[in-house]
Amino acid sequence: MFQYFPGNYMWSLSVLRCMAGGGIFGEIDWVCRNLHEASKAGAAGDTEAWHKAWHTLSEQVEGVARDAAGKGHSVTAREAYFRAAQYYQWTEAFLDPDDARAPIYYGKHLDCFREFAELSSPQVEILDIPFENSAITAYFVKAQNVTGRAPTVLLHDGLDGTKEEMFYVARALAARGINCLGFDGPGQGATLRVKGLVARHDSEVALSAVVDYVSGRDDVDADRIGLMAASMGGYYAPRAVCFEKRIKACVAWAAIYDYYACWQRRVGYEKGAGIQQLDANAALGTTGKHFLRIMGVQTWDQAFEKLEKFRLKGVASNITCDFLIVHGEHDRQTPLIEAQELFAEASSRHKELRVYTEAEGGAAHVQLDRPEPALSLICDWFIERL
Repeated sequence: MFQYFPGNYMWSLSVLRCMAGGGIFGEIDWVCRNLHEASKAGAAGDTEAWHKAWHTLSEQVEGVARDAAGKGHSVTAREAYFRAAQYYQWTEAFLDPDDARAPIYYGKHLDCFREFAELSSPQVEILDIPFENSAITAYFVKAQNVTGRAPTVLLHDGLDGTKEEMFYVARALAARGINCLGFDGPGQGATLRVKGLVARHDSEVALSAVVDYVSGRDDVDADRIGLMAASMGGYYAPRAVCFEKRIKACVAWAAIYDYYACWQRRVGYEKGAGIQQLDANAALGTTGKHFLRIMGVQTWDQAFEKLEKFRLKGVASNITCDFLIVHGEHDRQTPLIEAQELFAEASSRHKELRVYTEAEGGAAHVQLDRPEPALSLICDWFIERL
């Protein structure tokens, strides 16, 4: 995987994630080119320097959007608001969760995405789906060139990702005549930060609420619903379809069979001794404290106690829908064995494991080193299966 910041996996992965999500390399390079020394500071880099640099970019691009909107240049405004939303996500990403600035800049991320959604044609619907005295935050993107009811894919990301970050997938699906409902499940994005719902192992519970919602829409074919999720979503989605049988086809983009084991490898956890490795080049997408916040715990021992239930052994045999796993040969966060074990246990009549190799490109986590052709393969698979 290309490391913009050699020796700092977390920051380098973030650059690739932002590019995949819709950021422009020239803008990203402009903000990151002076951060190389900061990337080497301390255990996780100088996160304050990262925040300030991305804040500068975010505000600048948001300013472009506002100026264009004021002059009636709606296309320029729409696209700039979209990029500003991506950049504000990374402005907030590595702040301490208890930092008073964190909710402010995450709010700006959501505000810019909302402005983008309102300027889109057709408009992207921003939703709150009722769930357990709170709500699951979501958006809905209509299929293009389709009248009446259309197949629909439910989409979400992983541990620290957001539905807005995954919008590029929603666009690709809509262009192929498939509705997309992107959502933040418990522990993710705005459902965590705004609604206060932390991660839970039984992802089928939240998914059922989402399926209930889309099934009642007059533009959704309730017999043709798919599910797709990336990274930690490679646990959430397979787990959910073990129990939520209204899903016709499921994609795990970077699969997870045993999330406890994944984190044990990442941080060298030993019960009673804590974690042994937590530096910038560890295979992490976010900071340790943010991980604890996502899990809704205070200590690493509590986190690993909770992770005991995040395992699919003995459960994955209940996967019976059409099932596709897309994985990278050299995925540092979820090794290939995770995908192979999950694939072996799934009971689906139609199941496929597609491994991208170093030789062809796309060998990294969620193919972030080369998102195409994996993205198109996944979208076209849904066309065939829904």
